[in-house]
Amino acid sequence: MIALLDKFANQLDWNLLRTFMVIVQERSITLAAHRLSVTQPSVSAALRRLEERLERRLIERGGATAFQPTAAGEVLYRHCAEIYGVITALPNALDAAHAVVQGIVTLHLSGHVHWQELPGLIAAYRQQFPLVRFRVRRGICADILGQLAQKNATLGVVSAHDVRPVFTRRKLFDQEMGHYAGAAAPDERVASLDVCNAPVIGYEGEQTGTPLAALSMHRIRAGLEGATVAEAPDCEALAALVRAGAGIGALPRRYARECARLTELPLDPVVLPVYLVRHEQVTLSPAEQSFLQYLDGSADRR
Repeated sequence: MIALLDKFANQLDWNLLRTFMVIVQERSITLAAHRLSVTQPSVSAALRRLEERLERRLIERGGATAFQPTAAGEVLYRHCAEIYGVITALPNALDAAHAVVQGIVTLHLSGHVHWQELPGLIAAYRQQFPLVRFRVRRGICADILGQLAQKNATLGVVSAHDVRPVFTRRKLFDQEMGHYAGAAAPDERVASLDVCNAPVIGYEGEQTGTPLAALSMHRIRAGLEGATVAEAPDCEALAALVRAGAGIGALPRRYARECARLTELPLDPVVLPVYLVRHEQVTLSPAEQSFLQYLDGSADRR
């Protein structure tokens, strides 16, 4: 009996189990193939090989119960999820075996966010944990939240409307966004500009229903009717376009104060909350855990 079990374990391919787990989660061969970045026939073939190896039907096909797991499939899925949890926890477990905290902390920041304190926080943190490296990547709120939901990212810094129950978030700060025009000379006045019809530089991801939609709505209420002529991925690129005279645009006020040749329009600022968001089911690495603890401590010290 033991020999038979050993043979079964040696011959069973974990990739087949992972593919089956994703099929159950997505309830679709097509969506599972997209998530796994493989072809639909590859996913179908993997499911067929797994059923042949286990000699059981795992998914009901067709009819009202299309792509519903069978009773055997439900049992297998629960075990697959447990196995997947053990496997994904291995890197963190190995890191924890080291006496010194090391690893990489990747922060996905939305392009409009200006976290002024972040460079100082990283520098001070690395004085205590010099073996930890950082990656700071820019993106759009919706894209970052999507990566977090798919467990392809761990820590996101966004102005989030997404309140999926799998997300945990902590508020970092409120960010005031002002609207700015380029100033060709220090004494140039906004009053001389036709701001109502001036072209607009927007951010990627300002569509209705997104956190940055508040900026376009604010411009409409303020009577700024100029066409959007460009979209920038982040505040640095947007500021460069505004300084060059391509149009007016919204920038974090704390960031804009540090920039030359920008003149703020006489409009009330738009306040966007900024959150640190993560998926509660993703296990943090020791480096990520220690950085979040340091972040909590720095907030207490302020």
